[in-house]
Amino acid sequence: MRVLVTGAAGFLGRHFVKHHVAIGDEVLGVDNLSNQHSYWPKALPADQCVEDDAGTWFETAKSQYDLAYHFAAPVGGREKIELDPLFNADSLRLDSQFFRWAIGNVAVAVYPSSSAVYGVTYQNDRPSSLLEEMFSPASVIWPAPDEVYGLTKMVGEVLAYKAAKYGLSTLCIRPFSGYGEDQSLEYPVPSICRRAHFHENPLLVWGSGKQKRDFVHVDDLVGATSARLARGIDGYQALNIGSGKATDFITVAKMAAEIQGYDPRIVTDISKPVGVAARWADVTRMNEYYKPTITLKTGLARVLEGMKHAKNRRS
Repeated sequence: MRVLVTGAAGFLGRHFVKHHVAIGDEVLGVDNLSNQHSYWPKALPADQCVEDDAGTWFETAKSQYDLAYHFAAPVGGREKIELDPLFNADSLRLDSQFFRWAIGNVAVAVYPSSSAVYGVTYQNDRPSSLLEEMFSPASVIWPAPDEVYGLTKMVGEVLAYKAAKYGLSTLCIRPFSGYGEDQSLEYPVPSICRRAHFHENPLLVWGSGKQKRDFVHVDDLVGATSARLARGIDGYQALNIGSGKATDFITVAKMAAEIQGYDPRIVTDISKPVGVAARWADVTRMNEYYKPTITLKTGLARVLEGMKHAKNRRS
């Protein structure tokens, strides 16, 4: 199978490249390497790496692909989402160019949407698990998503929905709080784990620490996506990917410290971005195809183990 991965040197891109190389697919990666945390996956030969802006590459690319993942996008954690709202706006350019190009050149596309597409009204006073149907591009009424970031992902799903009319089938995955061993410190899990790695006491958590998220390891994210693709995609399809469990950040910090063998005082910083009160997935649809295999404690242990071998410097 011929597979394209844009944003191939980013967090998700690297893991999906590794998966497809391992199963023997022919993979081409495209990435502009503008993010300081991006680097080409070791699994990908140099002649299968294109260093270019994805939008520029789409302008001249003529090859046909059985499967295309569109991960090229500005990326950043909650600080970027809340304090630099226009940072994510360039996703709209890249997504528009991707879907225009993919029609006629790609059999099946994977678009990385987000749990941020769901209306924030579902995630505050009386939160509940989020069903795929709570956001549909076919609807004429859309509850406000989570910041401009959520809006860009919402528009991306609308483009996928519209592209289906021209023959492009797209799986829009909605990962919840994905994490993994090689994720940027811009994201909460590696940041908390890094502090625990250095046995910091007190151990800092952003916000109140009581905000809850659905943490899913990147290996399960790849596994769920691949399992869903294996069953076939016809037109526009959406899929939550998560554990189905809500865990607060204080618990994450305590768990990381326990793995490291110490018992620090947990402190919070409410001056830092908090996000919504609680967000977790209804995984009924996902469980028809795949069930996660990595518990949060196991995943945190893997992140911490990876830090033993990384060249991390205390700042």
